[in-house]
Amino acid sequence: MPEDVRRARATTGSDAPEHPMNIGQIKILSWLGAATLTGFLAFYVWTFVRGLDQIRRPPDAEKIRAALEDSEPVKAKAQDLVAYADVTRLFLLNCQYCKGNPNCHHMNWTGKIAPPPVAETEGDKPKPVLVVPVKDLVRILMMKVDLSDPKESMVFVKYTPKSGLMNMGTPPGYSMQEGDKLSPPHDKIRIETIDSSGVTFAFDEPGREKETLIPAEFDLKNGIVEVGPGGVVLPPISSNIKRGKMVSFNPAHTLAISKDRYVLGYEDVRNVNENYAKILSDQVRWDRHQDARTGKYDGIEIKEVAPGSLLEQHGAAEGMVVKSINGHPVTSVQEAITFAKNNAGKYTSWEVVVDYHGQTITKTFQSPQQ
Repeated sequence: MPEDVRRARATTGSDAPEHPMNIGQIKILSWLGAATLTGFLAFYVWTFVRGLDQIRRPPDAEKIRAALEDSEPVKAKAQDLVAYADVTRLFLLNCQYCKGNPNCHHMNWTGKIAPPPVAETEGDKPKPVLVVPVKDLVRILMMKVDLSDPKESMVFVKYTPKSGLMNMGTPPGYSMQEGDKLSPPHDKIRIETIDSSGVTFAFDEPGREKETLIPAEFDLKNGIVEVGPGGVVLPPISSNIKRGKMVSFNPAHTLAISKDRYVLGYEDVRNVNENYAKILSDQVRWDRHQDARTGKYDGIEIKEVAPGSLLEQHGAAEGMVVKSINGHPVTSVQEAITFAKNNAGKYTSWEVVVDYHGQTITKTFQSPQQ
């Protein structure tokens, strides 16, 4: 053994072959394998493209016909055939073979013999149909009787829980006239007449007598509302709760208690009374409003309001047109001031009607309590 191979074995400690395959030989084998696969793929594609026209060509009808004529017809086995009558009596609802034939298993896939039918006797009677009175189905809440034209009479009914129907609307119930039927499944009941004696119901069932209902009576245990010339007379309310001294609500500055309702503050009222000229010149720009159709002055138009000003806190806004104060029409600021001064001790509540973007709004201002 050569000296260099013996030295290599001693260094690696393995039984490596004397002529190992180098990288160049591996590359050559890989290229040869790739070239072989490429050639096979190219040959397959060339063969497929060459026969593509033959694949696209439809089959020859003459050859198909000749092949079918040369083949022998399939012979049916006698034991596989089933009589047509045996098949139909499995599906027909009226099987004539069942009469007098105990072996006929019509629609009986289990194969068991059906029990014989129970013989009917002359004494057997049909079961009576359950009849539910109309009073258990509906309640008459209100009637309107038109003596001149019965078709205009109407009745307002409400279904009971026993009817199984829901009442829709507010208040819940249904308005009905003569000829109307109840809702399914009670649609065989109809209103025949509506007169002063009550509501008469008729039925589609033959032999059933008509039923008449009247509106439900008021519960006399409830209190009767007494109405006088000035409206409803309320009974006095008795209470054992001791009342303390009432403290008046008198804020210093105006408060908005709801939409378009204000309680005037006593400091804001004093400020307006003393400095109304300065407030009108500094916080607002206004002009007389003229009706486009008639050309007459019909209000005070607010052109601009200073942000955060006292007038803005009292609901004034750009585009508003003041129409009236407590029913008195105003067409200028001076007219509005004069009316407020002359009636300061007459009114404790001021209603200002304004037109804002096509809507009429009433703003209510409550004077501070003294």
